Order: sequence, then structure tokens, then C-alpha cells
Amino acid sequence: MSRIQIVSSLRSSDDLFFTVTFSSGEKLNFTAEEAFEYGLYLEGEFIENFENVCTVVLAKRMMAFAASYVLFSMKSISQVKTKLEEYCKKAELEDDWLQFSESAVEEALRRLRESEYINDETYSRRYTNTTLKSKPVSKAALLNELVYKKGIDKDLAHSKPVDDAAEEKTVEEIYANDHNISDGENAYRLLKKKTGGNIPYGDDSVAKKELAKLYRFAGAKGFSYRDIEEALSRIREENN
Repeated sequence: MSRIQIVSSLRSSDDLFFTVTFSSGEKLNFTAEEAFEYGLYLEGEFIENFENVCTVVLAKRMMAFAASYVLFSMKSISQVKTKLEEYCKKAELEDDWLQFSESAVEEALRRLRESEYINDETYSRRYTNTTLKSKPVSKAALLNELVYKKGIDKDLAHSKPVDDAAEEKTVEEIYANDHNISDGENAYRLLKKKTGGNIPYGDDSVAKKELAKLYRFAGAKGFSYRDIEEALSRIREENN
């Protein structure tokens, strides 16, 4: 399907929309602006690359729907894709439009990447730097967050830096070169805040139970047994 004829093009009474019927059977609603841009108001005319026209029209609608989501805070490609897909549900698209939804999402993402509204490498760096400044987090938890919650490609999340001059660094670069950031240091900061410096001490069951809770707490956040043990020992020494 490429060259399709316009069978009828009916303008709404308020002049805001056109209902266009095509020789391929589709009956689609367009805004007046869309109809004039693509010549969809001319009955009997042929539309070249019909699927492409419909894909681009729908992609632009999706982009308008997701504009504030993308513009005011940086998002990953996966997050934006989910937002674009929401448009199809909220707009309650007719079946004739739904056939173009998948290609429209990809077209919208392509345009957003091209205009640099979305860039997973930049997002990954920015998220990494912001997170490490705001809270003590393990390297494993940070990578897990990027890959499984933010949808960043695993190879990209684990990638080593290619731009030494970049202001915002990758996870691997930070952990390799910043001596103030390590799992050991972050485990210490986390447990110091959690306990207020008061580490359970003694061989009684209560102390052992409280200590086990701290190991589970930090372990669930991706810290190793060794990092937790060393952090707790460091806090004890500070309070002796």
C-alpha cells in the first residue's frame, strides 16, 4: 500500500476537523491543520506514501501528548516509549488508526532522539551523578536501577567512559577514579545514618538479632557482606 486515493473529505461544521475516507477502506479524522499540511482535503487526489503520512501524523500527536513529560526533566528512551504508548489508550484510537501506532511510536522516538530531547547515554550519566550525590547507594543497586527500572541498555549502563572531558561521569568511571565513592564508603554512610552510630554489641540474642537486621537492610541494597562488616566495624571504632 503506497499510493492511495481520497474518496471523500468532509469538513466539520466548526471547520476544525476533516473526516477522510480512503480507497483502501480507512476512515480517519484529521485536524484542519493536518489536512491542509498533507493535502487531505482534496477529494479524488492521490496520497503518496499513505502509511508514512499516517505514521507521521500520529507520531506528532504522540509527541504533543508527551511534551511536558520530556521537556521539564530528562527521561530515558524506555520511559518515553511507555509514555507515548499511553497516548493510544487515552486517545481511544479507532482501529483504523491503531494499525499505525507501533510505527508512530518509533517515529516519535526517532525525532526526539534526533532533536536531542532524549539520549540514554546522557541520561545514564546524569542519573548516576545525581543519585550518588543524594544518597549512599551500592554500585549493584545503581546499575540495577538504570537497567531494570529506567530501561537503559545493560551494555550502556556498564560502559566505560569514552569522553574524559565529560562533566558527568559513567558509573564505571566514578567507581574507578573517585576515591570518595565506593561500596565500602557508601555502606558506611548508609549504616551510620541508619543507626546514628549506635551499633548493637554483645553475644546476647537481642544484640545478634538487631545486628542481623542491619546486615539484611544493607544487603538488600546491594552491599556485600564484607563491605557491611567493615562499615559496622568502622562505626564501632569511632564510638569507642
